[in-house]
Parts: sequence; structure tokens; C-alpha cells
Amino acid sequence: MKKISFVCLSLLVFTACKNESKKTVNETVTAKKDSTPVEKTAIENTPVTETKGILTLKECTEKQIEYETEQECIFKNASVDEVYRRTIKDKEIEKAEQLLATLPTENTTKEINDDGLVSITYAVTSKKTEIEFLFEGGVTTLSLEQQNKDVKRTIIHSAN
Repeated sequence: MKKISFVCLSLLVFTACKNESKKTVNETVTAKKDSTPVEKTAIENTPVTETKGILTLKECTEKQIEYETEQECIFKNASVDEVYRRTIKDKEIEKAEQLLATLPTENTTKEINDDGLVSITYAVTSKKTEIEFLFEGGVTTLSLEQQNKDVKRTIIHSAN
């Protein structure tokens, strides 16, 4: 259990460091003695798209509990479509290249059956979209929720 948690956390740290040259990150780590949950808070200033030159503020927190890792980010003054495209472009989720190019407007399932990824299911409502990646070894859920002018993106990695 501890090995899986360590591997998941290591992968998250490794993937976050990949594009370090484009990001400025202030990070604080809070860990209580004799407890497994770990929280991280990061505030980033990154461009939505380089051509527009618009900066967006992204506030993220990470939690790791048992066999689950959760990353929650708030994108200031953004739309669900912008955050969806950015998530694909920045490959912030495993197998992001398998996502549909545009966010669907109705519930749909895309069968993949390739390299451990079984399917991707889209559950769409007016203010929230949940995308579930079904892997042979677990589930990854991407949730995008419009909150006034902001978007809350939650990525949950769960092992079977």
C-alpha cells in the first residue's frame, strides 16, 4: 500500500516537473504525524494559450488517501471548454491524447481497448462534465465544473 502511494506521488511530482521552465510554482506541504493523507497547495501563473497572451490564475491542491490521489485546481476566469483543451494540450492526465478533440454536449462512451485503457465515458450536464478513464488497473476521473466565472477541475486516480 505504501509502495503504491509512493509510486503514484512520485509520478505526479515527476510529471509536474516536466514543464518547469514555463511555470512559476509556490508550493507548501502539510503532513500530520502518523497520518496517511498528504496535502499540497500550489499557485501557478500560466498562459491559457500563448497566442492570446492572456494569463490565468490556477490554484491547485493535492491529496493522497489510501489508494487514491486527488488533484483539485481552480482556473480563474475560464470556461469548461478552455480548461478541457488545456488539459489535453498540457497532457495533465494519462492518455489525454485519447480524449475527443471537442467536449461532447451529451453523454457518450468511447471504446479504446489499447495499451491498458479500456474506455472513456463522458457524463455531461449543464454545469459539470465528468470524464472517466477505465483502465485495466484502475479508474481515473476528470471532473470539470463551471463555478460562476471560474472552473474547478478535479483529477482522481483510483486503483482497483
